[in-house]
Amino acid sequence: MKLHRVLLGNFRAKQSASLQLGSRLTLLMGENGSGKTTFLDAIAIALGAILTHLPEVSGITFSSSGDILQHSGRESPCAWIKVECSNGGPTWHRLKRSDKSQQTTREVERLTGEGVLQKQPMRALHQYLEEKIFKPWKEEQTFELPVVAYYGVSRALLDVPIGPRGFPKEYSRFQALADSLNAVSRFRNAFIWFYNKENEELRLQQEKQNFGARLPELEAVRQAIQSLLPNTRNPHIVIRPLRFLIEYNGQEFGIDQLSDGYKTMLGLAMDLSIRMAIANPDLSNPLATGSIVLIDEVDLHLHPRWQQRVISDLLRTFPKTQFILTSHSPILVESVNNLLKRHAVDNLLTKSPPEASDGEMANIANLYPLAPKDTQVYHISKDGEERLLDQEEGLTGNTLIEQFNTTSDIFDRMRDLEYDLQPEEEAAP
Repeated sequence: MKLHRVLLGNFRAKQSASLQLGSRLTLLMGENGSGKTTFLDAIAIALGAILTHLPEVSGITFSSSGDILQHSGRESPCAWIKVECSNGGPTWHRLKRSDKSQQTTREVERLTGEGVLQKQPMRALHQYLEEKIFKPWKEEQTFELPVVAYYGVSRALLDVPIGPRGFPKEYSRFQALADSLNAVSRFRNAFIWFYNKENEELRLQQEKQNFGARLPELEAVRQAIQSLLPNTRNPHIVIRPLRFLIEYNGQEFGIDQLSDGYKTMLGLAMDLSIRMAIANPDLSNPLATGSIVLIDEVDLHLHPRWQQRVISDLLRTFPKTQFILTSHSPILVESVNNLLKRHAVDNLLTKSPPEASDGEMANIANLYPLAPKDTQVYHISKDGEERLLDQEEGLTGNTLIEQFNTTSDIFDRMRDLEYDLQPEEEAAP
C-alpha cells in the first residue's frame, strides 16, 4: 500500500491543503513554522486508523486540543484529514468535530454531500485490511505485514536498559507496529530485541557447532545499521555492564561515545529494521518489507557531507519503503537532484561501468537511481505548497536554493559596500 495524496481541512494552521506524494520519496522543505511537521502529523493520524483496527496494537488520533483551526479565537466546526492510496488501494479520512452542535453536524453533512469526505470513512480501509491481512492471518496463510513508522526529532535519545531482567522472549508479528506512530525515541525496545536475538543466534551456533551460523533477521538489522552509519561494522551487545557497542573505523565505541549524528541514525536504523524483522521474519530480506516511513528533519545532527548521502542510503537500504521527509537543508534538494540524474544516466553506467581506480565514477555508481515519477519535492510556506520537481526535466528547480542564498547575498552586499566606500588610496592595488 502506497499513499498517493493527503488532503487537510481546517487542521491546525492549514485551512485547506493538498499534497501529491511520491511512491518512493516526498521531501518537504521550508522554514520553521511553515507547516512541514503538520503534514507529517496529519499523515500519522490518518495511518493511526490502521493500527487501531489491528490486534495487539493501538493507533493514534487527534489531540484533545489544538488540532482544529481557529478563526478569531473560535474553532472551525471540524478538522479532517483524508488520504488516498495508489494502485487501487483504499481511501479513508479521519475527522474531529469541535462540538456536537447542529452547525457542526451541518458542516460534516456538507462535506460528505459534496463528496469531499465519505459517509463511511473507514469502510474501504477495513475491507482492505480484511482481505490483505486478517483473512490470510486467520487461515494461517502467508502474508506480508506492512510497517508504518514516524520518527520525530527526539530519535537521538537512546535509552539503554540497566539489565536484562524482565526482557520479553517472544514477539508476535503485530507487535512490529506497537507505538510506531508516536514520534519519540523507541531505542529501548529495539535494544531488547537485539539482545534476545544475539542470544538466540549463539544457541544456534552451539547446536550446529558452527560459529559462523547467523539468524537471517538479525543479519538484516546488522546490514541496515552498517548501511546507514558510514564506516561502521559489527554492532553487538556486551554485558557487565549491559551496553551496545559498534566499531567505527576499526575502533570500538559505546552509544554514549557516539556523536549526535550517529546516535540519531543508529536509533532510526535499529528501530525501523527491527520492526520489519518482527513483522515479516520469514522474508528472505525483511528490509524489503513494504512500508510507509515519516521522518521529521532527516538531516538532524548530520554533517553536510552526510546529508548528501542520507536519502540515497535510506532508499537503498529499504527498497520498498515510501519515505516522507522534512528538512531545512538545501543540501538535500541538491542530493535529490543527484539521485534523479543518476537515474537518467543509469543505462550509460551499464554500458560503461566505472573502473575501480576511478573514485568519482564509483561514487556516482553508488548513488541510488531515483525515478522522477516516484518523487515529489515541495517548498512549504505559510502561503501554501509549491511543487519544486519538474517532471519533464526530471530535476528540481532553483527556486528553493535561491531562498536559501540570502546569507551569501548579504556577504556580497557588504563586500560591495566595503569596496564602494573605502578611501581611494586604500582601494588602489
